[in-house]
Amino acid sequence: MLKKWMRYMLLAACCLTLTGCARKETGSELLTETKDAVVPVDGKVDPVVEETPEGTAFHLYYGDENAENIVQKTVYVDKVTEDSVMEQLAQTLKLDSNIRLKKISFGMHGGDKVVMLDFNQAFADYMKKLSQSGETVVMGSITNTFLDCYQSELLLVTVEGKVLDTGREAYEEYLEWYPYVESSYKVVDAKLEQDGVSITYPQIEGLGDARMQEKWNDIIRSTEERAMEGWLSGGESQDDSYEVSYVVKTMTPDTLSILMNGNICEQGAVHPYGFKYTYNIDLNTGESIRLADHVDVDRLAENLFAGTGYYVEESAADYFRERLEAIYGTPDSLARSLAGYDYAEDGSAPYGYSYLENGKVWICMEVPHALGDYMEIELDTQQ
Repeated sequence: MLKKWMRYMLLAACCLTLTGCARKETGSELLTETKDAVVPVDGKVDPVVEETPEGTAFHLYYGDENAENIVQKTVYVDKVTEDSVMEQLAQTLKLDSNIRLKKISFGMHGGDKVVMLDFNQAFADYMKKLSQSGETVVMGSITNTFLDCYQSELLLVTVEGKVLDTGREAYEEYLEWYPYVESSYKVVDAKLEQDGVSITYPQIEGLGDARMQEKWNDIIRSTEERAMEGWLSGGESQDDSYEVSYVVKTMTPDTLSILMNGNICEQGAVHPYGFKYTYNIDLNTGESIRLADHVDVDRLAENLFAGTGYYVEESAADYFRERLEAIYGTPDSLARSLAGYDYAEDGSAPYGYSYLENGKVWICMEVPHALGDYMEIELDTQQ
């Protein structure tokens, strides 16, 4: 009986030892508990990405020039996989070439989606060499990029299946979104004022590409100076006025979209005349973004004639469609006009204007003075 009891005790001790070994496997009891709380997702999990003419697009997060903030940009690859994402991160963050992502897996914790990344030892060695701010930038960039790419809420990082301990931080629990800024540059006010003319126009500061910054600041300043000269030389009454201001609609590392709002007040007029125009800049290429660059204008024209795929104030919807038919006659004629929207690099005068806001495309279309001079129309399409 004693031998039998001793065998039971020995078996129990072995079980406790095995259990203890399992919990120590990650090098952290807290990390083990965190991993155990994740319910694995069966089957393949695909990234949430956008197919574009330039390639498959996803958002990449990285540190700005001073390593003070995490910023975002859009990159294009042939196919988005964990390897292509890590390749882009490695290039942008200048990671050690020996770093490898050994495994990516997915799960659920409560109602939150979890991405789990397991790196090789070279990753831990590299992280230990960084400063506190450098570590924050690297971890934040990896976390935000993978959470964005796989549309998840939580991320778990390990090294060879064990806890990542940099000496400053032990990554034993879920990581969530790190704070980031959409752009590392600024848009500041510049002014032109003289004899009833008041123009507040945008100028870019802090753009990484100084040549691109100078180019667009010159374009915008020259455009507004010509407008001022044209007004002053037109022989308008001293009681007339010309005012312009601007609103930044999109400001990301990839795109700057600015809507200019103007008013002309003429002596004796009951209401001022309003006008709108835009500046849309691709900050990757330095070129002007035109409506036809990212919208199928033929399909858009058909939708506008059919009364679908866009949003306007309900009270103006019927008039808007009637006006399209009266002015353009056919979708083909409207499409030719839409193809000429926005400033071109050749300096030709645009037929109309568009801007980008919250990932949506808006067009500004001229209407009679009684209806406000211009209508802003939201298109049911992503930029």
